[in-house]
Amino acid sequence: MLPSVMSFLYALLHGQQDPIFEDKIYQPVGIMLLLSTLFIVGIYYFGFNGLRAKFSTRRSWYAFLTFDVVLNFLAVIFIVRALGGGHADPFSFATLLLCLINALYTAIVFFVFSIILKMGSPNARRTPF
Repeated sequence: MLPSVMSFLYALLHGQQDPIFEDKIYQPVGIMLLLSTLFIVGIYYFGFNGLRAKFSTRRSWYAFLTFDVVLNFLAVIFIVRALGGGHADPFSFATLLLCLINALYTAIVFFVFSIILKMGSPNARRTPF
């Protein structure tokens, strides 16, 4: 179920592309997005803010968000290079468009995970909102 939902969400904004994207690229990119974002949000709320309240600012939250977006943007290029074979170029328009779509989805998922995980943080229950 999850792979079909991820394929649908990426295809929704990515449009009609080479079938290699739906067959081999969307699922690893989506799994990477979910796992890395959960890990980074967890580190922000329980690692950095669990130790010191110094990091419970909007500026720190935006820094972690930016790091996660850049990480997932670059992850698409590496995944396409590794799994695309000779059918998908890592620097084609379709791949760079997928990078931007993934960056958008990363920001949305980061926000949702922040809403969920911030309640368990000892020092950042009100960060960023």
